[in-house]
Amino acid sequence: MDFNQFIDTITTWGSNTDFLKYSLFTTITTAIVLLVAARIINHILARIIQKHYQRDNLKFILRLKTIAVYIVALYAVLDLFQPFQTLLKTLLASGGVIAVVIGLAAQEAAGNFINGLMIVMFKPFKIGDLIKINNGELIGTVEDISLRHTVIKTYENTKIIVPNSVIDKAVLENITAVNNRKGNFLELEISYESDLETAMQIIREEVKKHPDYMDGRTASEKQNQQPEVVIRLTDFAENGLKLKATVYSKNNAQGYAMLSDIRIAIKKRFDEAGIEIPYPHRTVTWKQESDQKATCNSENTEITDQALDQ
Repeated sequence: MDFNQFIDTITTWGSNTDFLKYSLFTTITTAIVLLVAARIINHILARIIQKHYQRDNLKFILRLKTIAVYIVALYAVLDLFQPFQTLLKTLLASGGVIAVVIGLAAQEAAGNFINGLMIVMFKPFKIGDLIKINNGELIGTVEDISLRHTVIKTYENTKIIVPNSVIDKAVLENITAVNNRKGNFLELEISYESDLETAMQIIREEVKKHPDYMDGRTASEKQNQQPEVVIRLTDFAENGLKLKATVYSKNNAQGYAMLSDIRIAIKKRFDEAGIEIPYPHRTVTWKQESDQKATCNSENTEITDQALDQ
C-alpha cells in the first residue's frame, strides 16, 4: 500500500456506517474544530458584551452566553454521529412533550432559573448591594447572582446561598440604593434634671463636626432656613427624656462608623456640661422581724441596687 492509498484509507475509514455519519478522521477533526470555534466565539462574545453592556449583573449575562454557545456546539458535535442524529431529530420533533417532562422533573431548578432572570431584568438589587431580607432575618452584601442562587456575604464574613426562587419572593430592603445619601438614626436619653437645650446644642455641634456627615436638607428646606440637624423629643421615658435625630451619610458603612464616633464625642461633652445619661434605679423594700418580741413588729428598709450588690 503506497502513501496515497494509506491516506485515503484513513480519511474514508468508518464512513457511512451505523455509528458515524462521516469517516472517523473527519468526525474527530470536525468535532475539534467545532469545540475550538465555540471557545473562540465565546471569548469574542464575552469581550463584546463587556465592552457594550456596562450594566449591573454582568456575570449573569456572561453565564447565559456561555451556556448558549456550548449548547449549540454540543448539538453540532452530536449530529456527527448517526445514533445521536436520529435522537436529536426525535427530540426536536417532540420538543413540546420533552419540555413538559423536564419542567415537571425540575420545577425547582427551572423556578430558580426564571427568578434569576427576573432579578437581572428588574434589578431589585445588584452585586455589591447591602440588602436586608424579611425585615432583618438576613442582612448582607450580594457577592454573586448565578443561574440558580444568590450568594450573600454577612457581617460575620460568612456566605449564605439563597435560591433565586426564595429571594425573589422575599420582602427585601436594598440599603445601598439610597442615591448616595443614607439616613441614620441617632437616639440618646438624658435625665429629667439635665438642661435640655444644652444637650440638644451639643448634639448638633458634634454631628456637624464629623467629616462623614452630609447635609440632608433639600434645596427648598435650605431656602426656608430649616435647621441642618433636627432633634426631636420623642418620649418622656421612665428614666429620662428620649431624643432622636436623623444624621445623613454617604452609605450604610460610613453611617455605622459615624454614629459610633458621634456617640463617643457626645458622651465626653455631656460629662463636661454636667448632663446625665440616665440608667435604671430600683428601690427594694422588705420587712424585718424582731426575734426579741412575740409580736410581729417590722420596720421598712429601703436599699438601692448598689447596696444589694455589696
